[in-house]
Amino acid sequence: MNNLNNLDFTKIKNVILRVDFNVPIDQNFNIQDFTRINRSRETIEKLYTNNCKILLLTHLGRPNAIFEEKYSLKNIYLQIAKELNKDIQFISYEEFQKNSLSKFHDAKDGIFLLDNIRFLAGEKENDSALSNIFTQNMNLYVNEAFSAAHRSHASVDQMAKNILSCPGINFLKEIEAIESIKKMDGKSFAIIGGSKVSTKIEALLSLVKSCSNIFIGGAMANNFLKFQDFHVSSSLVEENIDIKVKAILHEAAKNQCKIHLPQDVVIDSGHEILVQNLNNNLDFKIFDIGSQSINTIKNIIKDSDVILWNGPLGMIENTKFTKGSLDVAKYLSKSHSKVIVGGGDTLLALNIAQLDSRDFYFVSTAGGAFLEALEDKVLPAVNALAIQ
Repeated sequence: MNNLNNLDFTKIKNVILRVDFNVPIDQNFNIQDFTRINRSRETIEKLYTNNCKILLLTHLGRPNAIFEEKYSLKNIYLQIAKELNKDIQFISYEEFQKNSLSKFHDAKDGIFLLDNIRFLAGEKENDSALSNIFTQNMNLYVNEAFSAAHRSHASVDQMAKNILSCPGINFLKEIEAIESIKKMDGKSFAIIGGSKVSTKIEALLSLVKSCSNIFIGGAMANNFLKFQDFHVSSSLVEENIDIKVKAILHEAAKNQCKIHLPQDVVIDSGHEILVQNLNNNLDFKIFDIGSQSINTIKNIIKDSDVILWNGPLGMIENTKFTKGSLDVAKYLSKSHSKVIVGGGDTLLALNIAQLDSRDFYFVSTAGGAFLEALEDKVLPAVNALAIQ
């Protein structure tokens, strides 16, 4: 696999840099966490100081191959430019549809950001015709979007196969860190949150084989509580998920991995209630874990050598329901264990808690890709770079 340190930049002028600027934003389009943007800084500087003209490609949210105002990067690109302290020229969706990449190719130099790559038909299909539009007249493709490495999309897979390609500096660090994590010995504990079991079932089925303990929090815990006949009222649950929940619990028991669920929760009224006391006649929504659950997590942390945290433990978008995630984040930052944190929303929790990535053994900008790499799955983006 090539890397930025062994390339001859005298032959490289036009560069595609796939970044991940899929950042959390509020209703007024203010960026809430700049971690992913800052992780691209070193690679951008490397290319910029080697006199490269750079085309930045990224996605934001999950538009369905059509322009959607709320997912347009025009709402946030000035904030990105300010954070990176670079003059970035924006290529809108309309400009691309009318003139393709002429704005980039006609310029002598500079850094350009194209509007959301997922607005384009063919991106999610890994379409070679779309990728060729981008890679023609380009000298180098660089991937600095490890968090999207598990996607077989044109901008993370096919483009890398078309021309000279290499990983970005942070992308390479992610791969190296994951390889070192796999070689760790000791009692391990996974704290898994987020909203959907379906997106993490394979990771959970893998983790039960290597972890002594797993705590399941966030909205995905509601499915497990419901499966065990606890009343969850109108809390967020996935439909038709019982078979997957049963499979996870079965594999955990077989591998002597203890699954821990919240013993108490915080509901929409702000009250903290033991799950055994949730009333069938009460209409509520579960939005966070309670104090007993937090203490359970802390006690397991004390007895663990390696800890993985992926996914928030409550609805951290609302300040009323951040206690579980923030308490755990702060406790982990002081732990003497090797703590690995991964996932975009988990990064937001660290940001709200005002914690630094240096407080942990490793902080990944990736969620699904990070988990799949730990499962020893071949990531399409890594494979595309490796075949160069």
